[in-house]
Amino acid sequence: MKKAGTILIYNCNDPKFSKMRQIFAMLRLLMRPVTPDKYDLPLKDLVAGTGEPSTTPGEPFPENMLVFCGMSSALLHQVLDVLRLAGLPPIHFKAVLTETNQNWDSRQLYKELQEEKAAIEAAKSE
Repeated sequence: MKKAGTILIYNCNDPKFSKMRQIFAMLRLLMRPVTPDKYDLPLKDLVAGTGEPSTTPGEPFPENMLVFCGMSSALLHQVLDVLRLAGLPPIHFKAVLTETNQNWDSRQLYKELQEEKAAIEAAKSE
């Protein structure tokens, strides 16, 4: 059966996220958990399941993160709506794989998302 897209999953190993994994499976989404030993690989390699893990992994990110890859806009909106309605714990960072970020590693994406979140918070407080 053809998969509808791929989701890179960071720090969602807790049993409270089992419902999220069930939702992704029901929607025929391929789930790729990303561990710290793979943070230095380009995102496109993580999606493809290629690349060699690092022998000296760094610390895991303190927050969780999802990266949506190869999905239509309609499916992405459906996934986000279902996650919102499912009553899951918050997902701190969400991103979509693009031509611009596909060669970034997980650390670069995480840093960009942190900076974006900080800028949004700063704009709200003005």
